[in-house]
Amino acid sequence: MASIAARKHDAQEWLSELCPAIEKKLKENLEVGRHWRVSRSDSYVYEVHCQKYNSMVNLETRFCSCGEWQLYGFSCSHALVVIQQHGSSPYLYVNELYKVEKYRETYSFPINHLPSISKPVHDFGRDAVILQPPLTRRPPGRPRKKRFIKRSEKTRVIKCGRCGKCEGHNRKSCTAPI
Repeated sequence: MASIAARKHDAQEWLSELCPAIEKKLKENLEVGRHWRVSRSDSYVYEVHCQKYNSMVNLETRFCSCGEWQLYGFSCSHALVVIQQHGSSPYLYVNELYKVEKYRETYSFPINHLPSISKPVHDFGRDAVILQPPLTRRPPGRPRKKRFIKRSEKTRVIKCGRCGKCEGHNRKSCTAPI
């Protein structure tokens, strides 16, 4: 409970729109891709030319061919370069879960203390019947080795490879004349 109260207190002091860890990650991603070239393909589709490979970014569907944007929910370095060239705010393309408002909402509800076994919270009175778990005992004998067969499961009929009959024997135990 103390850590939840501490997180709630810390979140009240945050002034930015995003949580500090995500804000830091966005700045790092922007720094990584600041020298990359961007080519516009359509109004929302761009191609980012990196040192080793090219990436396709679609701002409308929030898609990047590297897969990071879809996986984590915030813009990868390719998408941030495109967003910057498009003239939009990177905060518009971050999932709502990473915003400070949602973080504060998560920790806004109090968590009540859990009662212990020795000191229950409610007193039910003398007439109340307290339900106990059932008495279970391991059955005597060795546990079953064979599994239960389902009704829908079909058993395979053993067919002799020598005589071809389905009498429950195989080639090794076949007594039919050759």
